[in-house]
Amino acid sequence: MRNNGVTIIGTGSYLPKTIMTNEVICDKIDTTPEWIEDKLGIKERRFGVEETTADMAYFAALEALKDANINKEDLDLIIVVTSSPDQISPSTASILHNKLEIVRDVPSLDVNAVCAGFVYAMTIASTLISAGIYDKILIVASERYSAHTELTDRNCVFFGDGAGAIVLGKSNSGWLISHIASNGKETGMTGFRMPLDTPFKQKGREVWNQAVRVLPESMKEVLKEAELTADDINLLLPHQPSINILKLVGADIGLPIEKVKTVMEKYGNIASASIPIALDDAMKNNEIKKGDKLLFTAVGAGWAWGSMILNYED
Repeated sequence: MRNNGVTIIGTGSYLPKTIMTNEVICDKIDTTPEWIEDKLGIKERRFGVEETTADMAYFAALEALKDANINKEDLDLIIVVTSSPDQISPSTASILHNKLEIVRDVPSLDVNAVCAGFVYAMTIASTLISAGIYDKILIVASERYSAHTELTDRNCVFFGDGAGAIVLGKSNSGWLISHIASNGKETGMTGFRMPLDTPFKQKGREVWNQAVRVLPESMKEVLKEAELTADDINLLLPHQPSINILKLVGADIGLPIEKVKTVMEKYGNIASASIPIALDDAMKNNEIKKGDKLLFTAVGAGWAWGSMILNYED
């Protein structure tokens, strides 16, 4: 799917104050800090002890609005991406609308495709802008998996908390090509499952097998539609499942690890918020310039997955 006339006009992020190092988190589980760093690429992660999912979304949204230099009243739509909301209803997007104290009745909704949620939200938002329905859309991905983690379970090492935000707007020459997919047959206890009343459960090998299969396929799909090769890509911004998965899927499409943006060493896997946090980090560190071709990819439970290429222009 190709959507013309869209670009990112602002980014922001928020990471909780509480830092959980590998050394701290290994106290109650049968693994070592060295194993976590070697296999996953994670040294530490943040836990939202004082912050809720909605709080983090709010702080990241303020940063993105400031970076975009727009008035919050100019927003046409608010999308919050989360698989770890503070409550089922009202939606986190409605709570964010209230926290931002927006006077206008701006439509607001949540999107949940777990770790692939940001790619899904970008596909929806870019379609609405390209079609001329909306001009400016705020997308905020916020996750607080610490609230759903059993710290005596070995899988507690994977996830961290945080939020990333973008403002998507009109562009003269920017475009976005996306490919999203889902296989709803995998909704039982396969790779990842988080019921309402118990901590998440994960089967690492099944997550690995799915990621290394669908992510390269998805990225090749958008490269083909864009008539680009891996050499044309300036930076890959993936969701952050593990460093070894990223090395493998990058190599599969011909991208060296030097072109893969990682933040898991500082933040772990923040599910849907991983990509916009990595994007904001890259923007702040001048790793992205106008004219760059940015490739995004993610896979989440369900399974849901997707990739997109953004031609980053004014």
